[in-house]
Amino acid sequence: MSLKLGIIGCGLKAAGYARAWVGSAVEPAFVALTDTSQASIDRYVEIVRGTGSAPKVYPDADALLKAEAKNLDAIYISTPHAFHAGYATAALAHGLDVLLEKPMALNAAEAQEIIAARDRSGRKVVVAYQASLSPLLGRLHARVASGEFGDLLAVSGEVWENWQDRYGSNWKQVPKLSGGGFMFDTGSHLMNAVLQIAGLKYVGVSASLRNLGRDYELAGGVLARLEGGIPVNLTFCGDTILGCESCLSFFFEDAILRVDIWGKWAELRQGSTLTRETAGEDQTAVLQAFIDTCAGRRENPSSAERSLHLAELWDLIKQSSQDGGAPMTLHTSPWNPK
Repeated sequence: MSLKLGIIGCGLKAAGYARAWVGSAVEPAFVALTDTSQASIDRYVEIVRGTGSAPKVYPDADALLKAEAKNLDAIYISTPHAFHAGYATAALAHGLDVLLEKPMALNAAEAQEIIAARDRSGRKVVVAYQASLSPLLGRLHARVASGEFGDLLAVSGEVWENWQDRYGSNWKQVPKLSGGGFMFDTGSHLMNAVLQIAGLKYVGVSASLRNLGRDYELAGGVLARLEGGIPVNLTFCGDTILGCESCLSFFFEDAILRVDIWGKWAELRQGSTLTRETAGEDQTAVLQAFIDTCAGRRENPSSAERSLHLAELWDLIKQSSQDGGAPMTLHTSPWNPK
């Protein structure tokens, strides 16, 4: 039986997933949807037309949840970041599992609210970070965890995009809706991918952010430490040439591993042997991982605890930059409680 899914937010990301899910092995039943844009609603309905689903359209999330919660298994939330916590806690209160776009929350306090609502409901929350849900990066993490590459010594990464031009009229550049700029939006994938591959938590961070005349960050650098004292050097730039690319390098005793932070490719060097895998961004893997997590067939690969850890990291990055790069200490854990 297919997953009975409600959609809160039908924008470009949600539409992209819908195109991938329609006709795939994980195709859900699209039961109900809502968005503030009629054009986005029309586009989404057209994408799912012919699947056997005839989604009902509601004026807002409250109306959708009130009318349809009993007919749903789960909610997918793809709205401006400022609404994630409110919609997620409401869906959980209605007894629904939640697939939530990243970043999960604007700050650590909001992340704690989502975790508390999840615990009250007994439902699942999976955050749609592609790195966490990528089969390719999952396999590489398993090899790292097995000790195949020896000890991890250092991590270096970068992500860049013409983000300023690409989203110039978009809510992503309205801080009250987005919660930040390029580093908080695209850049959060880089910070999450470190966790995914290394399997080690952040313990300290120092940062410098540049707004370049805007009221949100467009460029920056982060010097962090993972547990065990492993240094992490991350660079972000959102006001550069056309495109969007990333590279995250892990330096081990016996190997160097480079990956794309969305799980599209990986390159492994072991001695004189170079192996490269190209997977593309597996958009069906996101929903499959969510379904398997909710069914208890696997451990949650992108939990609310992990996103709480990233939210605390973001809070401290901003504080460190405001304080001239002062070192900050993290206190949360990204791992699911036992």
